[in-house]
Amino acid sequence: MTSLSETSLRPAPPAVEDLDALGPTFSSWTSVEIPEPRRPSPAPLVVLGLLAGIAAMVVGAFAVVSAAGSADEPAPPAAAATPTAAATPRVERQVLALLAKPSTDRVVFHGSGGQLLLVVGSAGRAAILVRGFERAPAGRPYRAWVVGAGKPVRAGTFTGAERAVFLSVPVLRQERVVIARDRAAALRPSSKLVAARG
Repeated sequence: MTSLSETSLRPAPPAVEDLDALGPTFSSWTSVEIPEPRRPSPAPLVVLGLLAGIAAMVVGAFAVVSAAGSADEPAPPAAAATPTAAATPRVERQVLALLAKPSTDRVVFHGSGGQLLLVVGSAGRAAILVRGFERAPAGRPYRAWVVGAGKPVRAGTFTGAERAVFLSVPVLRQERVVIARDRAAALRPSSKLVAARG
């Protein structure tokens, strides 16, 4: 037989009256209202947009007035233009367009110290860029000769004052351009200014 002391005693659940002694219950809580988030009214946004528009108009008006004022000023007197000086910007733009193409060959003239550059497009159209090269004596311009399998062909002349000059004949693969005073000098192997297109 089991004794009363051997049986496990379980505590009895508390009575309903005793729950209030444990503290507040859910039934005694009051509900709390959470306010909705406030959204900005459209009026400040409209005002900011108007102010930005007015500021843009003021800046634009200032730019127009400044441009009109500078257009009224007399232009400085232009220097006497030579035919080559007037054509130089157009030639330079064409050479820059040729240089921008990825298929363009660029060859520095040997003996020029990097002051002469031969620029040849894929079809053979060629130009010489001149940067800081010594000017030719009056009446004795530099001559560019294209030397290939046959006789040298005179392709252009320049004085050194130009920034770029196009050659009048195409430069094909395995041909070279020589800067020399005459055809005989262009044929000499000792020519100092040579650009060979590989």
